[in-house]
Amino acid sequence: MGRPLLALRHSIREAWDGLWRNPALSLLSAASIGISLYVLGLFLLLAFNLNRFVETLGRETQVQVYLRENATPADVKSLRAEFATDPAIAVVRFVAKEDARLRFQRDFPSLRDLPDRVGGNPFPSSFELQIRDAFRDPGSLDRIARSYEKAPGVEEVRYDRGWTERLVGIVALVRRGGYGLGILLAFAALVTVGAVVQLTVLARREEIEIMKLVGATAAFIRGPFLLAAAVQGLVGGTIAVGGLYLTHRLVEQAEVFRTNPFMSLVAGRFLPAEAAAALAAGGAALGILAAILSLRRAGTF
Repeated sequence: MGRPLLALRHSIREAWDGLWRNPALSLLSAASIGISLYVLGLFLLLAFNLNRFVETLGRETQVQVYLRENATPADVKSLRAEFATDPAIAVVRFVAKEDARLRFQRDFPSLRDLPDRVGGNPFPSSFELQIRDAFRDPGSLDRIARSYEKAPGVEEVRYDRGWTERLVGIVALVRRGGYGLGILLAFAALVTVGAVVQLTVLARREEIEIMKLVGATAAFIRGPFLLAAAVQGLVGGTIAVGGLYLTHRLVEQAEVFRTNPFMSLVAGRFLPAEAAAALAAGGAALGILAAILSLRRAGTF
């Protein structure tokens, strides 16, 4: 049997023994990593769903052309003809006043009596313009809006560029906040795991000295510590992913999720499989890093 295989078997056996020799400390290490990755994962989950919503908005960019109350059928016909010849417009939908009111009452059932309270139907007729992919940049959207603002029968032209840009800013802020808090918690986890490794090294310092005297290599000595820390980190990362999934399922089943559209916006989907796997693997990497730093301080590197 080759020396590398012997060293691997030794590392696995010693790491296993070390984990079960101090189960409370091992659990503490895994929990500290799990908590830090769970909090980071919450921010990533929020950013992922918001970013998905932003991408959906980008694919469904619309320009709304609202008509005046006194717009004539000739004005409407003229606008239809202009829209049909505009290369930036893919789809044109006309929304009559009554259709706009019915849509509002469907989307906001708690406010369905609002039109009656304000004395009639306050919603104007409008055209909804679906913009082609090549014309969704800010400059093209501004050009489209300006070209129809002065058209006969047009009251106002709106598009969701400002809302989309604000939402992109919110996503960036959430992501930065998650990274910042995640780094702080990861540092705390490094300290905890490092302290556990250092305690283990101190408890086995005589054994380590003997191994050095008989010619054991540095890799042979530090291998069990690194492997044990990696296992603790992987367990912590797996706990974090499991906690995130459980949290997501509980939110999905809550009454507020079904009644509040905002909840489906911020928690509609769970993290992709590759992101969840990366989060769990990040726990193992965090454990190894903590062990390396602690072993350096202990003089085994």
